[in-house]
Order: sequence, then C-alpha cells, then structure tokens
Amino acid sequence: MSPSSSRIRNIFEPLEPSYVADLWNSRFGISLSVFLGYLFFRKAQSVWAVNDNCLPRISYEAIGMRIMNLKDRPWKPTTSALQVFGRHATKNVIHLDSINAMIFLEGKTLVIESNCEPGYVVVFYRGEVLGCGLYSHGKLVSQIPKERRMASVVENGACEDQ
Repeated sequence: MSPSSSRIRNIFEPLEPSYVADLWNSRFGISLSVFLGYLFFRKAQSVWAVNDNCLPRISYEAIGMRIMNLKDRPWKPTTSALQVFGRHATKNVIHLDSINAMIFLEGKTLVIESNCEPGYVVVFYRGEVLGCGLYSHGKLVSQIPKERRMASVVENGACEDQ
C-alpha cells in the first residue's frame, strides 16, 4: 500500500443549501432567496459556494468561493463572501464613517457602540461592504485578512496632516 493511498482524502461533500442559507439568515437576516442558484460543499472545516451548473464527477482541489469557516464556534464568514452576500444583510450590521472605515481597513480595533449581537458582523462604509468584523462589549475587531489591509499613513512615513 502506498503512503498516498493510506491517507484519508479531503473531498468536497455536498451540503443541503437550506442548511447554509438558514445560518446566514439567522445571523445576518439575509433572505433565503439570495442563496438560490448556488450549490454548497464542505471540505474539511470550510464551506464553498459555486453556481448550480452541473459539475463533472472528478476530483477538485478547490471549487467556487470559500464562504465560511466552521472550525470555530460560531462559524465565521469570509470577507469575500460578505462582499458578495453581505449587501443583503438586515441585522448585525455596522456602518462606519470615513475615519473609522480607514482604521477598520488597517486591521485595527474600534471602540464603537452598536445594538448588534456579540459575534461576527457585516461592516459597511457608504453602502458598500468592507468585510467582516467581530463585535463584543463595545469593541469592533477588524477581521480583514492581513494581505487585504490598508497600510497606515503613519506606518508609510507620510505626514499625518496631509
């Protein structure tokens, strides 16, 4: 038996679309109809979304877009998924002004009061989704991935009064 045949393969397991849609509806108030036309798959601790075109029955490394991580409780939405589906959110949303939006995009924590439930929230600026934040006890912790963060003006050595 070869070493590769003794390993358990990570395969994409189909998920019931209503399971995924219900999670997003419960947390963010996103209508179930927003998720029509998508198929959902689980691979390890991630959930992937792909349009509902027929997929050939072959092995895949990746399909569609990774939309959720199930590793932690509660589940965590990806920034990319929130930028696609988050515009439909009706609850657990935070709208930022321009100064706080920049701080959020730098990956920093904001002190901000909100009526949101503790946990992951959809963060907006001027009607556009910036990404995922983690809200608790008056603090909003940016969940923007490091590779997508804006560099701080001070960190770049630019003048603060520009």
